[in-house]
Amino acid sequence: MSAEAQLEPQPVIRVLLLEDSAIDAELVLSHMAKTTNVCEVRQVSRRDTFVAALHEGDIDVVLADYSLPDFDGLTALDMVRQRSADLPFIFVSGVVGEEFAINALRRGATDYVMKRGLNRLPAAVDRAIAEARERQERLRTEQALRLSETSAQLAVEAAGLGRWEFDLRTQRLELDARCRAFFGMRVDTPVDSKLILRYTHTEDRDRVARALRLAMDPAGCNNVAEECRVIRHTDGQERWLSLSGRSFFVDGRCTRFIGVVVDITERKQAEAALYEMNQTLKQRVARQTAERDQLWQLSQDLLAVLTPDGILLEVNPAWSTVLGYDIDRLTGIPLVHLMHPENLETVAQAVRRTSDQRLRPFESRLRARNDSYRWIAWSAAPGQGCVYLVGRDVTEDREATARLAEAQEALRQAQKMEAVGQLTGGVAHDFNNLLQVVVGNIETLQRKLPAEYDRLRRAADNAMAGARRAVDLTQHLLAFSRRQPLNPQPLAINKLVAGMSDMLQRTLGELIEIETLLDARLWHVEIDGNQLESALLNLAVNARDAMSTGGRLEIRTRNIVRDAEGAAGDDIPAGEYVVISVTDTGIGMSPTVLARVFEPFFTTKSVGQGTGLGLSQVYGFVKQSGGQIKIESTPDVGTSIRIYLPRLMGDVPIAADAEERSVPVLAPRETVLVVEDDADVRAYTVETVRELGYSVREARDGPTALQVLQRPDGHEIDLLFTDVVLPGGLNGQQLAQQAVLLHSHLKVLFATGYARDVIVHHGRLDPGVQMINKPFTYRDLAARLRSVLEDEHGTNRSR
Repeated sequence: MSAEAQLEPQPVIRVLLLEDSAIDAELVLSHMAKTTNVCEVRQVSRRDTFVAALHEGDIDVVLADYSLPDFDGLTALDMVRQRSADLPFIFVSGVVGEEFAINALRRGATDYVMKRGLNRLPAAVDRAIAEARERQERLRTEQALRLSETSAQLAVEAAGLGRWEFDLRTQRLELDARCRAFFGMRVDTPVDSKLILRYTHTEDRDRVARALRLAMDPAGCNNVAEECRVIRHTDGQERWLSLSGRSFFVDGRCTRFIGVVVDITERKQAEAALYEMNQTLKQRVARQTAERDQLWQLSQDLLAVLTPDGILLEVNPAWSTVLGYDIDRLTGIPLVHLMHPENLETVAQAVRRTSDQRLRPFESRLRARNDSYRWIAWSAAPGQGCVYLVGRDVTEDREATARLAEAQEALRQAQKMEAVGQLTGGVAHDFNNLLQVVVGNIETLQRKLPAEYDRLRRAADNAMAGARRAVDLTQHLLAFSRRQPLNPQPLAINKLVAGMSDMLQRTLGELIEIETLLDARLWHVEIDGNQLESALLNLAVNARDAMSTGGRLEIRTRNIVRDAEGAAGDDIPAGEYVVISVTDTGIGMSPTVLARVFEPFFTTKSVGQGTGLGLSQVYGFVKQSGGQIKIESTPDVGTSIRIYLPRLMGDVPIAADAEERSVPVLAPRETVLVVEDDADVRAYTVETVRELGYSVREARDGPTALQVLQRPDGHEIDLLFTDVVLPGGLNGQQLAQQAVLLHSHLKVLFATGYARDVIVHHGRLDPGVQMINKPFTYRDLAARLRSVLEDEHGTNRSR
């Protein structure tokens, strides 16, 4: 099928449905969808609306029930037949029988379909439409035939042509006076079907005889168009005549063959002279174009000659090499048919402008034989009634440029993240020390204030809320810059999501319906469970904000396997992944917002409603964990975020949930060495550890701590609780390494507000390292101290 035929729209069939039952009308419409035609159905149920529809016209078929509110189907049939004898009318009823159907067909109905057999309706409609079209086409053909005969006779007389006619019914051949003169016959010469051959040159006689036999054969009735030489009997001259004719039909049967004869001797003589001249010219052209043909054949660029309207006249072999086309099939095709739809108008205008001026180079996409598109850089120049076109394939160049741009953008993003990360890391240590003092002392007030001091307790609670917001902000900054220390452990995600259900429902409120779809055979992953829980909560809160009037939040887990072919189109490498999908039915995001959604500090919320760090925190955490994150969103439909986490390979045991530890009233008399350079933080930490019931020793830096450990009673120290960043030439890690050499039983707990490249590498805690983040609370510190001291395998974890 040609490209023009593929683009031609299928005509719409207008159907008038006379039916008062909405259910039956719906059934009819559902079956009409199965027809081979594109149908446009209009339903009416009463006489007045039916009459109005007939007056409006533009109806191709009528489908009518018999029983109607104010008249019946037979009356409707009579009304249709009064207006048109050929308009298809099909009864679609279920209340009458075969006798009625026969009567209806006699009165002019096209067909009858029972409602209990509506599966026959599409075929009945298609058949009725086809028959109506055939009748209309036959009528148009007969009218055109009569008009054609009249016009042909006038044209023959005006053009000075000879006319001949052969009647297949009587086998009679007639020649007019001019036709006789062309053959050199006298006016009174009797003619028969073989007379023409006697005047035809012997070299052309067999060819003309064969053409006339085919033309005058009632079974074939083929048109004839032949050129031949005749020897005129009147003067003996050899003349060239052109014989042509066509068959005519009456009631579908070929009855006559009418033709014309024209003397083309002068044209033939001119053609002979031109042929001789062309032979000489061809030799000259062949020599002059030999080099051009070599370039045409060998060029790797696309070379083409076009008409001013953009039709390909000639193309070089590079079209086959670059695009895969058979070059012989390209000639005669409009160039725009190979262009990408988005470039059609640009190319069409360029070709038109090139017909009278040289065009500046431009680029467009050209469809290859395998339906892919190649970028071509074009140059064009006008010729004598044509356009010369040169195209160079720049697809790889553009892809390389795009890859370079992506790499540059990725580099800029990485540099931005690195700059923010360095700033964050530089601030985090000191800021978390300040927050430790603030949070720790406010918490002390909360624990120590008597219950009757309501006002002071509320003030302390408000102060703690503000401090917690500052803590969260610092953690968000570390998260999106991928500098938060992670403690990944084997994790069953389904268990984590199920455990969050109650908390999510309380957080999101009653207007949000939460649904979890968890794959029962979900693989395990290795990830920081606390951070993953925080990320999912963050996504859920964002979803809630997008569904202010209520909606539905779906959390789904599933396994996927990405092969190399599927991974080629995006930045998710091939492998096995656990996917967590969080989907809401909220307001969605525009493409502009979606492009910036992971940028830090970018937010569409009003001032005070958000920091713009939520999604960037999730993004940073997922990337730091070795995963990928994708987001899709449609305005007024909703948003879906998918987190891809690498599968944990091997049979790794999943740790059981830790029981919540109560704060011991009095701890065993174990000794803790607290090493902290910030005096205020050290004072709070020492006081808190002592309040927990431990014996406490303190030091401000690493060398001082080693002196304490080297004392005779240094072996009494059970746990080294040290900050990671310390002055004096020894950081916390180096101090711990030397300390366990002095006392092998010593256990180590690190405290840090930022531990970059000391006990954290590639975003993860070093294996076996025990750590607590600043600012920590009284309860957090109590639990971590007991956990480390009771860990049988924690003695030398700092090594």
